[in-house]
Amino acid sequence: MQPPKDEMTSQTIRASANHQVDGSVVFLLVGSQRSGTNFLRELIGTNPAAIVHGEVLYPYPLPNCYHNFVRTMVTRQIPPLHYEDGIGLLDDYLVFLREDCKRSYPSKAGMVKALGLDVKYNQLRFVTPVHYDLHLRPLLLEYCGRHGVPILHLVRTNVLHQALSMAVAEARNVYHNYGGGGSSAPVAVEPERVLQCARWVESEAAVFRDMTRDLRVLEISYERLIAACARVAPGAKLGASARVMGEVASFLGIDNDFEHPASIKKVVDRPYAELLSNYAAVVAAVRGSEFEPFLDSI
Repeated sequence: MQPPKDEMTSQTIRASANHQVDGSVVFLLVGSQRSGTNFLRELIGTNPAAIVHGEVLYPYPLPNCYHNFVRTMVTRQIPPLHYEDGIGLLDDYLVFLREDCKRSYPSKAGMVKALGLDVKYNQLRFVTPVHYDLHLRPLLLEYCGRHGVPILHLVRTNVLHQALSMAVAEARNVYHNYGGGGSSAPVAVEPERVLQCARWVESEAAVFRDMTRDLRVLEISYERLIAACARVAPGAKLGASARVMGEVASFLGIDNDFEHPASIKKVVDRPYAELLSNYAAVVAAVRGSEFEPFLDSI
């Protein structure tokens, strides 16, 4: 799924495959909003040999974010013009991230074997050359195929829970809970918005699976992560019994050495019947929809 050869006319500044820099394998952690990628990012980060950057393709005001990195480019055309320009720019950016890890995570210096980027479905096209056929899969996924970059695909089996999480987060404007302060007063969500979110999640996941059929992908569920962490207290080692993290460790080529992250708490931390002021209206909307099989879970 590569552009025609006459589209690959610009020179490659960095010719080598820099998906491995200083011995660290770069990987993507991909999912949709409210799928649990933030939790998995924190979980993987408890491993001494792993680091996951949080949504660096999103324009946060941080120096390691992609949009700030490209502002430092003086020898490249920005935005990239052709396929090879985009590939070379991604090479340079990953080299930059590896160097940034040495400064940002000095306690892990010399130990990191897996360097991850948390990317959402709707961020995959943030790195797109000007002359690029948008019928092709995103350049970032082309890069993964070209260099064998492994991809962790995180999904929530219960898409109704995910859709409710999206709607509640929008209503409260609270997306992450690092303080553990608990939920605020009950909120109302638009029932049709919940169904819309659930359909969007299913559609995006299906498109992503189709685009990555020939790539190195390990798909894991959020529910398995939560079940594994529920067996131990926050801050405690998960141990070999957490088979899902054993699969992740094997996939990334690192030791199975993870802890239940103590840094992040659930945003939705009580039953939906207590959290939603219009709970009955949400139930009525879900009943009769394709998501009715999940109704008993709320």
